[in-house]
Order: sequence, then structure tokens, then C-alpha cells
Amino acid sequence: MNLLKTIPFVGKLAEKILDRAAPDKAATRSEQAALDRAELEGAPPSRLRLWRSFLGWVLALCFVWEVVLRPALLTWWPGLRLPPSSLDAVEALLLGMLGLGF
Repeated sequence: MNLLKTIPFVGKLAEKILDRAAPDKAATRSEQAALDRAELEGAPPSRLRLWRSFLGWVLALCFVWEVVLRPALLTWWPGLRLPPSSLDAVEALLLGMLGLGF
């Protein structure tokens, strides 16, 4: 009799373990979408919240200058006088912003 009482408990426990091990992806996506909507609705209407994308574009353009355009210009016109390279600083900022450098 005691064994029959524990079977539903074992079944519920196994179900909880399976839910944690392999969660329902559709439910997870819908929960994340609801969180994203709530976050966007609560954001203040400000241009300052765009600073991250602005910084990303500026750093990407600086990276293109340092890696593509600067070497190309110095290859075609070796006597061209350009300011010193700032590739180390651009890389450090860009990787830090992407969360890959630290």
C-alpha cells in the first residue's frame, strides 16, 4: 500500500525534472517576447537610449578605417602622411562593447 502512494509522487518529480532538463521552447519564446514588450513599453521616450547603437556604428567605422582603408591608402600612396594608428584602442573598445575582450 505504501508503494502505491509513492508512485504519483515519483511521477510528478520525474515530470518536474524533465521540464527543467528540456523546457518547452514555444513557452520560453513567448515569455521572452512578453518581457521584451514590457521592457520597451517602460522605456522613457529619449534619444539617449540609442547611445549603444551609435557607439557601435562609430566603433565599426573606426575599425574599417584602421583595418581596411588605412592600409590600402598607405599601400597605394606610401608617402602619404597619416596620424598614428589607434587600432589597439579601437579593438579594445569594440571588443569590450561586444563583451569579448574581458
